[in-house]
This record gives sequence, C-alpha cells and structure tokens, in this order.
Amino acid sequence: MKIVLISTYELGRQPFGLVSPAAWLRRRGHAVTCFDLTRQGLDSGAVGAAELIAIYLPMHTATRLACKLIPSLRAQNSQAHVCCYGLYAPMNAEYLRSLGVGTILGGEFEGGLVRLAERLGDKGDKIFPQGLKPADAESSMSELKLRPPNATMCEPPADGDALKRTPTTFVVTQTHAETPRGPEKPQGSADSALRYRGGDALKRTPTTFVATQTEPMISLERLKFEVPDRAGLAPISKYAHLVLPGGGYRVVGSTEASRGCKHLCRHCPIVPVYNGVFRIVERDVVLADVRQQVVAGAQHISFGDPDFFNGIRHAMELVEAFHREFPTVTYDVTIKIEHLRKQEQHLGRLRDTGCLFVISAVESVDDEILARLDKGHTREDFLYVARKFRELGMTLHTTFVPFTPWTTMDGYLDLLRVLSAEELIENVAPIQLGIRLLIPEGSRLLELEEMRQAVGVFDAESLVYPWRNVDGRVDLLSETVQSISAEADRKKESRAVAFARIWEAAHASAGVDAPELRVTEGRGVPFLSEPWYCCAEPTRDQLVAIGGTAAKAQLEHVVMADDFV
Repeated sequence: MKIVLISTYELGRQPFGLVSPAAWLRRRGHAVTCFDLTRQGLDSGAVGAAELIAIYLPMHTATRLACKLIPSLRAQNSQAHVCCYGLYAPMNAEYLRSLGVGTILGGEFEGGLVRLAERLGDKGDKIFPQGLKPADAESSMSELKLRPPNATMCEPPADGDALKRTPTTFVVTQTHAETPRGPEKPQGSADSALRYRGGDALKRTPTTFVATQTEPMISLERLKFEVPDRAGLAPISKYAHLVLPGGGYRVVGSTEASRGCKHLCRHCPIVPVYNGVFRIVERDVVLADVRQQVVAGAQHISFGDPDFFNGIRHAMELVEAFHREFPTVTYDVTIKIEHLRKQEQHLGRLRDTGCLFVISAVESVDDEILARLDKGHTREDFLYVARKFRELGMTLHTTFVPFTPWTTMDGYLDLLRVLSAEELIENVAPIQLGIRLLIPEGSRLLELEEMRQAVGVFDAESLVYPWRNVDGRVDLLSETVQSISAEADRKKESRAVAFARIWEAAHASAGVDAPELRVTEGRGVPFLSEPWYCCAEPTRDQLVAIGGTAAKAQLEHVVMADDFV
C-alpha cells in the first residue's frame, strides 16, 4: 500500500511520530513516504498517489496547522483514507471527523496504523469508513464549532443534544475484539489494546461519534518497538541545533525512551489519553536509534520523553549505556521538578554521563496556581531544585505557563523577580514568559467548578475553551510579551535583552516604576536554537505558512513550507 505520513510541527527535530511508524509499516511491505513540512516540500504527486494519508498530531500547534492542511489533502486525493494519530487526535476527534478524517488513533499508535493499513488493503475502505457520509460531516459542523464545557465531565449526553457532550469521549466500538483472557496477547491484538489503568478502556464514557472503526481510538498496548526508520526526511543538520556558550554549536539528533506519563497534571494534554500510564521504549531500540543518528553526524541527543524519570531504573541504565558507547555525545532530558527533588541523588550521575541540561515545566511560582494545576511541586521545591543545579554545576531550563485565569499583575512581576534573583534569566526562552494556558478537550482543568465558570464555549476550530482574565491588563500584557519575544527571536537578541524589555513592559502595565534590573553576570548556558511552542498557540507566521501551503498545493507540483518556524 502507498502511504504518506505527514508532520506539521515537532519542536524542531525529526518527528519520532513519523520515523517510528515508518519502520513498522515499511517492515510489513508498505511503500511509505514521510513529509516533515517544517523542513520539506509536500509533493502533490505522492499525495495524489497515496491510498492512506496519516497526519501526526502530537501537540496543539501541530493540530491547528494540520486542520488547515487537511481540506487541501482531500481536494488533491478524494479517494485516500485520511487518518490522524497522536495525542491531539482523539482529543479533537469530532472536529477532525468533520474535516473528513476517517480514522483516529491515540496513545500507542504504531500497531493501530499497521492494522489500519491491513484493513484498508483487505476491504478497500476509503475516506468515510463504516457509514460516515460526507453529508454527515458537513451537517455536524455547526454543532462542532462551539460547545460549552460539560458540567460534570462524566454524564452521557442527552439524545440529540450535541451541545452537552462530555468533552472527552475517546472510546469507539470494537468490531473484532476478543474478551481478554489468559496471558498478555502479542502486540497488535485487539484486546491488548484495550487495557487501561485501573480497569479497561471500555469503562470510559461511551462515545457519541456516528462512525466506528475497528482500531481502538486509544491504545495503551505494550508495544515491542522497531528501530525508527529516518529515511526520506531532511538530514538532522537541517533541524534545530545546540547553541553553546561562546557561540559554538552542535548538530542535534532526537529520540524517545518512553511515552505517556504516570502523573495527572490538570493542564497536561497527555493525561486525557494516557491517564497515568507510561510506556517504555526498549533500551536496545533507543541505542540503535541514537547510533544511526551519531553516524549521520549527531553530536547531541535530545530525549523527547514527557518525563525521563517516569521509570527511574530504565532511565539510569539507559544513560549509563549511552555514555559507555557515546562518551563524547551530550544529551538533554525533560524531568518534573517533583522528580528532580525526589531523585536528586541521581542528578550528579546525569551530569557525569553527558547531560548538558534538563528541561522542567515549572509553570508558575504561585503555590495556589500550582495546586490548581496539580503539578506536584511547590514554589519552595522549585527554588530548592534551582539551587541544587547551581551547586552541581548543572543547567536547568525552566518552562512556564505564566498567563492563566488566576494570574495577577503582582503575580507576574513576582515571577520576573524570582527569575532575576535566582540567576535564571538566561535559562528561560523569552517565549516562555508569554504563554497562555490552553484548555483543550478533555482537560482535567474542567474538573474545577471555577474553571467551568470561567471558560467560554468550546471553539473546535481553535481547539480550545477560551478564557479571559478578570484583569484586562493581564491579557494585554500577554500579547505584549508574545510580541517582544517574537521580535527578539527575529532579531536574534540575547535572552537578557529580551527579558529586560519584558521587565519594563510588565511594570508599565502594572502602573509602577520598574526597579533597576540587576543581571548577575553568570556562566552562559547551552540551549536549542528553535523556540519552544509545545502547548502554545501557533504563531501568526505559522498559520500564514500552512494556509499558503494549502492554497499552493492545488496549483504546484511541489509545495515548499520552509517558513513554518
């Protein structure tokens, strides 16, 4: 079968969500063409010949961009079956189906893609499998466009009342599943895909979708991973690189050692899909993937795990093996503040095995906001970890969601003061100081009564429940900070210069004089060259670029999309 896999955005690295399923599908005899539209042109010839087009949706930005692209893909090839897979696919299933997407796969998706390809090959299912007709999709658009949050998050919808659907429904009818019995079934079996923490996936709220699919919409099966196949993508040298203090750089590769997360942070998009489950990628597979990238020129590896310390034994055994085989190659990982404090005895070993920096989602320095987000750490925990990193001579890159419905002007100024006092100005990308809280379908934040009262009706096109701060100055400040950070990125200004501009703007918004900003001359820090937009809104430039791609795709043989990021 001719299959096209597409990624619209993946944090400046070769998408694991393309290279992993490409290996699975090619090994089973399928002809797979991969397009990472941040670095490659979209060949309309390949799209037109495809029998299956699958689009990877790992995050909000990627999904917004994909929704702009899907109508163009369907216009080019109305016979191809369109699939969306990744974290944000089941969270936005209704809207995606309204665009003509036939299959939705979340969680551990490789087995589902293989089963889908086999099903299409056997049965010839096309765009609208199992009876979903174009008229159904078109008529549902007005219902999908705007919907208020459900008050209880658990009650099934009343008949005929699409506006009161539970925000996250996720389970689809299984047509060939066996009743689980006996030992664990091999990877790819229908029943192993239904296992779910504390029971099974069928205990979720029943779906309200018209269509059914034989593949589980969310699979948490334990896969035996294949070594990713990176053929056909742009070389890693064309992706984000590591910027070193003093101006040097290194070529960066990337991989994943685990997926999902065992924590339940309310704002995290992983939770509605994995709900506290995480899955390990076998150490031999990870090392083989690193090995092929080192051969291709990688000098640094960025691990894309949501939390590298979810499985501490797996993590530490992996970095020891990594360092033994690649002693001159450095790496970075993402780890929760909570884990960094509980597992601080391992931090020195991370440093000694080549960990150049750790990324941690601090989100806020306000304990009340941290409690609402259910982050599992406090302001004091963050300060303790930041000081421990300085003591060990390690670099901590912190990320934030500074703008929430509960953010105050004083609270934002406090965040800036903390970053200055803790000598973390160089450790924070300016874009991190302008990010607004996203509330997608299925967000645990909607468990909070105050949040349900604060948000507006769900806008499926924007994929969020909109909200406004009670203090209009805060919302205006978020726009100002985003503009400053975007301009700083275009001008290649230093982080210290951008921070100083944000410092002045924040105090001006609060109507107070800005104290003199004393930036302690500290050691430079290494960082990746591409801005980090994981759970943020796509930029205006990104949306314009994908819109241009969709328009040109109907006119040109090859479409370039180099201006996404």
